[in-house]
Amino acid sequence: MMARSFWIGFALTAVGIVGCAKPNEYVQPPPPAVTVAQPVEREVVNQLEFTGNTRATEAVDVRARVNGYLQKIDFADGADVNAGDVLFVIEPAPFEAALDAAKAALQKAEATLSLANADLARTQPLVQRGASTEQELDVKKADVATAKADVASAKAALVQAELNLSYTQVKSPISGRVSRHMVDIGNLVQAEQTMLTRVEAFDPIHAYFAISESDVLALMASTPGTSAASLKENPPTIYVGLTGENGYPHEGKLDFAEAGIDPQSGTQMRRGIFPNSDKSLVPGMFVRVRLPVGSPAPGLMVPDRAIAMDQSGEYVLVVNDKDTVERRPVKLGLRVANMRVVNEGIQASDWIVINGLQRARPGTPVKPERTTELPEVKQLNASDDPAIPSSDAQLSTTTPAKASATGGN
Repeated sequence: MMARSFWIGFALTAVGIVGCAKPNEYVQPPPPAVTVAQPVEREVVNQLEFTGNTRATEAVDVRARVNGYLQKIDFADGADVNAGDVLFVIEPAPFEAALDAAKAALQKAEATLSLANADLARTQPLVQRGASTEQELDVKKADVATAKADVASAKAALVQAELNLSYTQVKSPISGRVSRHMVDIGNLVQAEQTMLTRVEAFDPIHAYFAISESDVLALMASTPGTSAASLKENPPTIYVGLTGENGYPHEGKLDFAEAGIDPQSGTQMRRGIFPNSDKSLVPGMFVRVRLPVGSPAPGLMVPDRAIAMDQSGEYVLVVNDKDTVERRPVKLGLRVANMRVVNEGIQASDWIVINGLQRARPGTPVKPERTTELPEVKQLNASDDPAIPSSDAQLSTTTPAKASATGGN
């Protein structure tokens, strides 16, 4: 009984202790930490961006000009050739025989002409003495004229025979790179029908791209020299980049624009020409094209990682002077070295969230950690992107923030 009483008393004591404890209370978690930086100010040349494709400046389908059997291929597939290099040889023997026949025909015609001239010379005195008639003299003159015509015809046939023989050597009409041979030795080649190979010249090389009517008007208004009529006098500089290349390393000139706008597509075809001595650009490539518009103007840039997107469009998160996050819709411009130009939506004094976007929510407080050191700025300064004037390459790698580099607002 005593043991039972002990346990009952112990239980009552424990209940009393629990009943005296304080109830649980909700503790507000600390604001999340985010990294913020001010926009980078740079002089920026606005650029229009297009997608184009490369084409050879010259391209020729090589075909034979005479019928015959292919006797020789005198090039390596894919080799560089010069204008006038022999590419193919068609069996020349039949054409050599035809040339010999043409030479013989010419000799015969010249002999006939010589005889006709001699007959005419003998007939003329006879007519003067009345020993021959005027009719006979006319016949002799006609014989001379006919013989002269036969000589002229024989000479023309000889020239044609020489041409046909020369055509048995199929030569490259331009300098460039030859494709593979389309016909093997021993096959019959049909004049003007059988395609033997193709030669393309792509140093320099063309890049074609289409621009919209609104872009045409913007170019004409802001950049002199870009109208179709003035390209020859002062061609503007344009840039292209290949898939996988950083930026736009290939610099060229805009050298052609169609006179009008295509009413079906609402675009105008334009063309740039680019040096290509290393043959890194080949015909048929898709390229990214940049065309500068206007003069350098001040611009604000933020890192790509600071930009978010939802159904309403692109935006950035800004921490205000009360350490509260604000959502700012933005209108973006060019991307340069992992930085984006922001045309509308922010100011130079704004503190943009660059790290911790997933922890920042519009309308909620945060603990901002300010920084002026951005790796993207170093990349920007090292970039040779045409959108950034070269004079800006020596600027500091810090953002232009005037406030303290650490601490909250």
